[in-house]
Amino acid sequence: MIKLFKRFLFKKYRLHSILGPIFKIFEAVFELLVPFVIKYMIDSGVNNDSLTNNEKIALLWKCGGLLLAFAVIGICMTLVCQWLASRASQGMGTDLRDTLYAHINTLSFKELDELGTSSLITRMTADINNVQQAAAMTIRLLIRAPFIVIGATILSFMISWQAGLVFVLTSIALFALLFGIMFYTIPNNKRAQKKLDDVTQITKENLSGNRVVRAFNKQKYEFKRFVDSQEELTDIQIKVGKINALLSPMTFLIVNVASIAILFLAGKSFSVGDLTQGEIQALINYLTQIQVAVVALTGLIVLLTKASASASRINAVFAVESSIKYGDKDTCDDVEDVIVFDNVTFKYNENSNPAIENISFNIKRNETVGIIGGTGSGKSTIVNLMNRFYDTTDGKVLLYGTDVRDYRNGIVNSKISTVMQKAVLFRGTVKDNLLNGKKDATEEEINKALEISRAKEFVYSKKDGLNEEIYQGGKNLSGGQRQRLSIARAIIKDSDVIILDDSSSALDFKTELALRQGIKTLNKTTVIISQRASSIMHANKILVMDNGKLVGTGTHEELIKACDVYREICDSQGMEVA
Repeated sequence: MIKLFKRFLFKKYRLHSILGPIFKIFEAVFELLVPFVIKYMIDSGVNNDSLTNNEKIALLWKCGGLLLAFAVIGICMTLVCQWLASRASQGMGTDLRDTLYAHINTLSFKELDELGTSSLITRMTADINNVQQAAAMTIRLLIRAPFIVIGATILSFMISWQAGLVFVLTSIALFALLFGIMFYTIPNNKRAQKKLDDVTQITKENLSGNRVVRAFNKQKYEFKRFVDSQEELTDIQIKVGKINALLSPMTFLIVNVASIAILFLAGKSFSVGDLTQGEIQALINYLTQIQVAVVALTGLIVLLTKASASASRINAVFAVESSIKYGDKDTCDDVEDVIVFDNVTFKYNENSNPAIENISFNIKRNETVGIIGGTGSGKSTIVNLMNRFYDTTDGKVLLYGTDVRDYRNGIVNSKISTVMQKAVLFRGTVKDNLLNGKKDATEEEINKALEISRAKEFVYSKKDGLNEEIYQGGKNLSGGQRQRLSIARAIIKDSDVIILDDSSSALDFKTELALRQGIKTLNKTTVIISQRASSIMHANKILVMDNGKLVGTGTHEELIKACDVYREICDSQGMEVA
């Protein structure tokens, strides 16, 4: 947590972090002076027989005014400290969240897969909130509470050295209690945050897959899965809560034992004239101040233990570096072969079997290439490697004759427009989603893309046309409409290469045919991945994948004659193979 404080709190909000505790210390000084003023009021005023009643009343009024001044100044100091702490902690939380989000976006799909979406969401929200709250409370209390304890102990020695020893022993016992509980709760808070990841994951899955859950009547099963995970989280939190609950009563017990000791010493000293009534009252007030300070410090320690666990999880994300490193080339050579796979093998993790193995092919300029194969044959893996979402395990992927690893960040993706297998739309208007492809696209470019993707008719049939609101994930659109808008977005990007990863599966054959004809008019290098042979049969070249291997390359007619796998696919889909 100190590492995060140094980077995000002390670096930018150093003045706030210094001035806040200083104002709080000034407030604490005035608070420590209050028992001395009360002592003076009792010993020099109320119990002073040399003063007349009027003189006593005048002295009490003066001292009362002084106490009121202390209170007003203390409140002002506290308000200033609160403002400084809030400004620093909120700013730190914002900067930390921005930096973490930016760092996450630098990671490759490999690291994102390993970390997990639900875990990243928890770290971006709950964990950062814990650290942010800890920063605010640290500025307000971390110095003030020990200052009150130490100051009250020192001042007690000025009254009575025996009482001072009691204060020292009390302070040692209190801090031993605090650090003992903190040592126990930190690892349990880490477990709680990890379990919170699981709860978030289940929630995310059920919200995104709610229709599937209902379609298969699995509400009870999913509810039980959620409840079981929630109960595990609750058990850990209760365990931590029980330990934290000991802090307050144990604090009261220690302070009350100290109060008894002080009263015992005071009674003996008062009987022999060593202590006055005012001094005894001051000692009791200082004990009360210590008790209040330690109770406040108790809450801070509980928060710091949670924040420490959260900070470890945040730092763990910052410690992850992308496995993808970029070169410095920012231009593409003018060569005929746009994309080349040179003996490419890829594994999603070290211990898994290859998703694709020893794949070699080339795609020429303005050529339409189809890739077909069964589920799990490696089609989408090829798309991921073309876009350099992952790096190859062995072999090379070339874009315009250059290894994709030699290009500067962003060059590869600027040359390729990809429509993913799952159509993804964002909350906003139709136009907002289309402009993700090209933010300065003209009305003419938008309409042309809608026309080619066969989306224009349904878009303008909507009440607000391009300004029609789209729900999160495009839930208010059909599957085919989402796919057509995704294709339009890719067309607007106007890249050299268009990749359609099974992105017309929800379209009827007539619409799909019109879509293919429209894309052909763009005269771009096009890669079509599909499980339908009819979708790729007119391509200049067809690649046939089977169990991660390239088992056939050629035109439709050539593959019907020479590739058994392709012939079986066509036959299973009712196409003429004779």
